[in-house]
Amino acid sequence: MNWAKGRATKGRGTSFKGALVYVLHDKDAQSSERVGFVDLHNLATDNPHQAWREMKALCDAADELKQRSGIKATGRKLTKPVYAFTLNWHEADNPDPAHMRETAIDALRALGMENLQAVIVEHTDRPHKHVHVIVNLVNPETGQAASLSNDAHKLDRWADDYEQTWGVIRSPARRAKFQALDNGIKPPKRAVNAKTREEWQATKRLNGEKAKERAAEIRTAYAAYVAKLKAAHGDAAKIRSMEADKLWNAYRADRKAVNDRYKPFIDAIWKSKRTKPPHPSTEQAWRDIEESAEWKELGRAQFAQRRLFNARERSLLGAVGNAVRLHSASLKERGGLGKLFKLMISPAERRKQFQQHQEAQKQGLRQRQAQFRKMRADTLKAARRVELARLSQDFEKSREAMKARHASEIAAQRTAWRLLAEDRQEIWSDYHKTFRIPEPEQGWAGQEKTRRDQFQDAASGHDRTEARPAPRRKPDNEKEVAGRPNRQGWRARRSAAEHKADGSYRERDRGKGDDSGGRSRQRDRHDPD
Repeated sequence: MNWAKGRATKGRGTSFKGALVYVLHDKDAQSSERVGFVDLHNLATDNPHQAWREMKALCDAADELKQRSGIKATGRKLTKPVYAFTLNWHEADNPDPAHMRETAIDALRALGMENLQAVIVEHTDRPHKHVHVIVNLVNPETGQAASLSNDAHKLDRWADDYEQTWGVIRSPARRAKFQALDNGIKPPKRAVNAKTREEWQATKRLNGEKAKERAAEIRTAYAAYVAKLKAAHGDAAKIRSMEADKLWNAYRADRKAVNDRYKPFIDAIWKSKRTKPPHPSTEQAWRDIEESAEWKELGRAQFAQRRLFNARERSLLGAVGNAVRLHSASLKERGGLGKLFKLMISPAERRKQFQQHQEAQKQGLRQRQAQFRKMRADTLKAARRVELARLSQDFEKSREAMKARHASEIAAQRTAWRLLAEDRQEIWSDYHKTFRIPEPEQGWAGQEKTRRDQFQDAASGHDRTEARPAPRRKPDNEKEVAGRPNRQGWRARRSAAEHKADGSYRERDRGKGDDSGGRSRQRDRHDPD
């Protein structure tokens, strides 16, 4: 069992939404394939995607909760209310979701956060089982922020107790550390480097020259290969760009050719004044002849109507007849009798009405011919649209094929770069293994003492390496002593009577007889305990 917090954030954050969006989705995606079970602890909502709102609301109401609980709202404001950590099982372990959920709650209990809001999320994207725990540090009853003092030590102790409980020690170094601490001795450290400082520095200088030469060789070899690869890939990119431009320009040229082929025929349909008549064998020439014939026929009919109208105007009865005919032609208009009377008494009004009638006939012919022209132009435009659509389909097919070909080329280039990176990483890894010179460590090697410890032991007559009596740890089922917290891993401070009982009690110099007023002197930090 191992636990972990973010290296950069150290398990602290400011956004509940950001933390939950990360754990409830796949990395850099909106899917949730890696999410296993989700457990909402001390939350009213059943929707994990809305849990951040409840957590934020509690954080915003912290001052009000403090006021209700009679706690002064003093001290620094809580700027990072999010606390996050992960619990990681060994790959050989296979806990079920219920066990993982209970283990996460037990870890919260070890931190003193069992009453806080938390979201426990399982991820299945790694070979080992692990859960993410997102905690709101604000107490929902008092509004105070939970203490994170020695949280790493508490989690370390809890993980060690967990492994002892299940009888499988996955971290021997951690077990040795806490065993030494429980026995009152310093934890064992790694052995001191056998080489002296002078030998180590000489080896470092020698290997440093060789390392520089080898590093220069690696960089030179890879620089030439990278330059060659960049040039080849750059040329390939230019060829792809030229191919795409060529395809697009060909498509534009084909569209222009189709438009240029249809445009003269469409323009010829609407052209009213021609400098010269079209070719006699074309369809437009026959259409012009038909339109000219219609206009000539209308002109002859209107000429006959004008002659008849002028002849009738010479007699009274003819004028009355003209007025009646003009009135009957405009019966749809309002003011019938008044208009008829006006037509009978006014020759100018009759002539004006007659001219308007003939102009309406011309306008009607123009509209009929324009509608017929529009029908012919729409037929040509529809044929043009069909050809343009066919060109567009061919262009899309060619472009998709070109894209697929370019994508395969780019994938091959990325594969080449990835293989180069892997090869370079392997070369540099071998380089670091060959030329790495570890720094000689200073400290304890098993039970080995430093000169300062030997001097202090000789001065005090007390051997620091002797194992002190292990303090008695209360079993879990023992009742809690009044005034002392009953939490796992806690050891009570030994009293003077207990020290006297086992012979480890030593009197301290209280400074009697001096001017310190009975106060103890200031202890030097190097004094023995």
